Formats: sequence, structure tokens, C-alpha cells
Amino acid sequence: MGALDNFVVLTALPKILHELSASLAEQSFVVSAYLITSTVAVPIFARLSDMYDRKTVFLSGLFIFIAGSVLAGLSQSFPELVAFRAVQGFGSGDFFPVGLAIVAVVFPPETRARVTGFLSGVFGIATVAGPFLGAFIVDNTSWRWVFYVNIPVGLAGLAFLMAALGPVRPERPGRYDVGGSLLLAGWVGTLMFPLVEVGLAGWAWTDLRVVVLLAAALLLIASFVAWELRFPEPLVPLRLLKRRIVGASAGTTFLVGLILFPLATFLTFFITDVTLAGHTSGVSDTVRDVLYALVLPLVVGAAVAGNLLTRVAYRPIVVGGIGLASVGMFFLTFLTVHTPVWKFAYGFLPVGGIILPLIPLGFGIGVTFPVFLLAVQNQVPEAEVGAATGIVQFFQSLGGAMGLALLSSFQQARFTALGPPVPAGGCALAGTPTNACLAYFGAIPAPLAQSYDQLFQLTFVLTLVALLLSTFITGRLPVGKRPETTANPPAVPPSSTEL
Repeated sequence: MGALDNFVVLTALPKILHELSASLAEQSFVVSAYLITSTVAVPIFARLSDMYDRKTVFLSGLFIFIAGSVLAGLSQSFPELVAFRAVQGFGSGDFFPVGLAIVAVVFPPETRARVTGFLSGVFGIATVAGPFLGAFIVDNTSWRWVFYVNIPVGLAGLAFLMAALGPVRPERPGRYDVGGSLLLAGWVGTLMFPLVEVGLAGWAWTDLRVVVLLAAALLLIASFVAWELRFPEPLVPLRLLKRRIVGASAGTTFLVGLILFPLATFLTFFITDVTLAGHTSGVSDTVRDVLYALVLPLVVGAAVAGNLLTRVAYRPIVVGGIGLASVGMFFLTFLTVHTPVWKFAYGFLPVGGIILPLIPLGFGIGVTFPVFLLAVQNQVPEAEVGAATGIVQFFQSLGGAMGLALLSSFQQARFTALGPPVPAGGCALAGTPTNACLAYFGAIPAPLAQSYDQLFQLTFVLTLVALLLSTFITGRLPVGKRPETTANPPAVPPSSTEL
């Protein structure tokens, strides 16, 4: 539900803007409000789960998400919707770090690996399912049900968790870092807002607003780092990054998020504007089928890795996964206007087309998801499992949010350099085009495909960097049952052997 919501809302945005009398330029605020607050919330809830009962913290985030969904559905103005989307996003930032921290302390390592692998695939499912669920809701009922649909699911989750999960209390409550939370919210907001506006609203990198906000973000990041290094119980324990596995996992998952999360958007644009340019029917079905070729292997890869981790060390799995993904990314760099969507042998075996490189790409990336989480969780004491999980999720979310803006800007710049010159007076999509405009539109697909090839070349290089970082992830899943955590441990001094 948390991963799905942002993708569902994107599909309903045109109707929302029309009914609430908002301009097209304002749609990015609905997206940025959710992205910023959900990213900020990840380390906040992760740290709270290390201080208080993890079940209570998880349910609190779920309650905030449900409340935000209700209020967003009841919105009577665009500013109200943006504010309530921020509430909704903040609640959604609780689900993954706290949920996975609960898995880490409740299940023994072997079971934990399988459960983590299963849960890691939901982002991929959301990428594909979200837009189509949103389209179904908008076509068959009011856009408000984009938000109301979360209510029955959320209430069922509340009831189930309250009945099935006991308390998961920490050994030591600790002290909450208020200053770190404020600085975190400050720098994430001032960094992500201009990046979202560049990617979705078309702000220029030289725009004074972008320059000022990015400069402010750098100052706030420096202040945040200085504060966290001095605070005795920091919100984000940056000292954990000194551990090779934690630092390598954080860096690699940042690059994976930066590459993977915008990929579905770029594939959608490529198929719509290049492969099927000029087609008026069947485009959405084709896009859906192509994205299935990416996402289904991703989900399978995450599940397979969850089982492999009980027998194989971290490094072979993560290096093999990213290596396989880099092969798929390499072949994406050769797409042209003539590349078919799919090419099958014997009617079912994919042997070419756009979908072929997506299969190893999706499977390889999916394989890495549970490795990052489990490698980091097993590097820290149980009292910091939530914070460690939050670090991985935070860097992945930050990478995904930054990737869309940075890579979109790169692709647009390359198309501007490679594309045909716009005829004098411009070319409007509405109305009868002139001969010059017809020639201009006809000349777009080839340089547009070339700009995407250069984009995929850049992401291929980033994948190789991620591959290099992944070689620093060592160790393997411990065997045995984690000590019981649902009750307060007895105050027994450690033996000399334990010391």
C-alpha cells in the first residue's frame, strides 16, 4: 500500500487538477509533498523503532497514513490536497524500515532471509500496478477513491497486526534526537524540492530558485552531519557508515535506487514517443506488458535471493545480481526506432526486442534487494537494527528521488543537442500542423531514441560503479535463532566468554 500510492495518484492527477482548479504546473507539488515527507520519515520512524515498541511505532505510521488518505480524499482545494499528501507520505515512510526491523528481530536468520526477499519485491510490483490501478479507479469512479481505497486495506492491516503481533520492545529506550530530525527535514526538503521541480515542472538548473535551494541544502547537510557526529544518540548513526559493509550497502543501494526507480518512466516514454510514435490505440497495454518483463523477474529475483542467502555468502549473490543487471543495461544502449517491442521464438521464448534485456536487468536488481538489508542488519547490535534498516531504505529512497530529476535533465539536454531545430513560430500539438511542423514531428523519433541510448549508456556506467561498490560487501547470514525480543531481558551480567 505504501509503495503503490504514489504511482496510483500520478494517473489521477489530470482529473484532480481539473476538479480543484489547479494548473498543470502545480501537479509537481502533489508528488514532491509525498516524496519529501516519506523520505524524511524513514530515518525518524527507524530510530523510534529502536527506542519504543516496534509494533506500536509501525501501527502509528499506519494510522497516520490512513488519516492522511481520508483527509486527501476529502480535500476541497488544491493547497489542502498538498498538505494532506504530505501527511500521507510521512505515514508511508514508516512501513518499510520498521516492518523490516520487526522481521529482523522476530524471525531467526533463515526465515528472515526468505521473508525479507519476499517483501523486497513490492516496489517493483507497485511500479507497474500503480498506474493501472489508478487508471481503473479514475475510469470507473471518482478520483477521491484513489485515496479512499487505502482505508479498508489500512484498517484490515491495523486489525491483523494488533491480533497477530505481540510487543517487540527494545532493550534500551534511549534519547530522541530532535535537532537531527529538524536538520534532516530541512536538507531533504531543500534538496528534493528543486530536483522534483526540475524533473516534473521544467525548472532550469540556472533558475535562481534552484540555485538558492541547492546551496541551502548543502549548508544544511553540513550542519546535519556535524550535529549527528556530536549527538550521543543520533537520529542517523553516521558512525555505522564506517563499517565497510554498511557503507558499501548504502552507496550501492543509492545507485540502484537512482537507476531502477526512474527506469519504468523512461521505458514508458521510449515506447510511447519512439517505438509507437503516431499510434493512438494499444499504447498503454504495450507499456504494461513491457514493464511486466522488468518487474516480474525483479520479484522472482528477490524471492530467489531470500532462499539463496541461507546457503551462499552475500558477495557472490549481490555481485552476480548487479553483474547480470549490467548486461541487461548494456543491451538497452542499442535501442533504435526499429527495435520491436518483443520478438519470440516458438511463440513464447523471448529472443529479442525491448523486453529481452529487461529480463536479466529486473532479475539481477531484484536479487540484490534482500542482500543489502540483511547484510546491514547483521552488522549491528539488535538495539540499532531499526536505524541500520533505515539507512538502507533512506539512501534507496533518496537515490530514486534524485535519479528521475538528474537523468531526465540529462536526456532532455541530449535531445536538445541532437534533435531537429524547432520551426519558426513553434509547433503546437493542437490544430492543423504546417508542412514544416509535420517534417519536424517526423524527424523527432530518431534523435529521441539516440538521446535515450545515451541516457542508458550513463546508467550502464553507474551500474558498473554499483558493481564495484558491491564487491566490498562481505560475510554471510548467521545460522541460529535470534534471542527472544518480545520481553525485557533479565539483568544478568555477561560471562567472560560473551565478553
